[in-house]
Amino acid sequence: MLTLYTAIGYLKFKKGNNKQPLPVIINNGQDYGMTENELLLWSCLAFQILQIHELEAEYESRLAKNALPDSLPFSHYLNRLILRGLIVKGEGLTGVDALYRLLGSLYILPVKDTFSIRFFSCIHLCLEGKIKIGDFSRYLRKETYSPIEEVILKLAEKVPLSTAEMLTSIEKKANIQSETDIMKELYEDSDATCQRLAEDAQLHHIQFPVLQAIGNLYLNKQISFQTF
Repeated sequence: MLTLYTAIGYLKFKKGNNKQPLPVIINNGQDYGMTENELLLWSCLAFQILQIHELEAEYESRLAKNALPDSLPFSHYLNRLILRGLIVKGEGLTGVDALYRLLGSLYILPVKDTFSIRFFSCIHLCLEGKIKIGDFSRYLRKETYSPIEEVILKLAEKVPLSTAEMLTSIEKKANIQSETDIMKELYEDSDATCQRLAEDAQLHHIQFPVLQAIGNLYLNKQISFQTF
């Protein structure tokens, strides 16, 4: 059995009572405060999909680099973040099954990709010594997408869709223009839910490229995931 993990939501800094910026994770409009160790573990999975041994190794490496004080075991923070819904996992007999079980019920949220964001990101990376000034032109270029990635991004910009809904929508060539179209186009049973759709849907070989494209967009920081 293969188990995959990823992070939910996105990071934002808000001013605390002492006017100092505090890191919080935003998921479905709700703020989640984080301890240093929780934030460190969550950041290991931001725009990453890892197995448990990869995640623990990355966490321990970052823990040593940041010289954080003695802390509770890795499993404590992992279980707490899973309980809070900020880390999710998916299990399957194959990598494709595990990936679908991981992403199926998660909602796709496009990440803003403007020139100013890319420019200031380059400055930040340059100041940290991670890239050189000569690398700016490469990182400032707008990402190019495959045809299926463009379809996914355009749909996600119109209306929030889960991965299962996205797969079903593209397979059926459904005309989704607003949230009111989702039930009419994707759900034959009025009592159906997104979770049931994700659990009941059979992943067909024609859907593999779509699932792969969703994974690629996430790893390339073009989308994030959230739960409702």
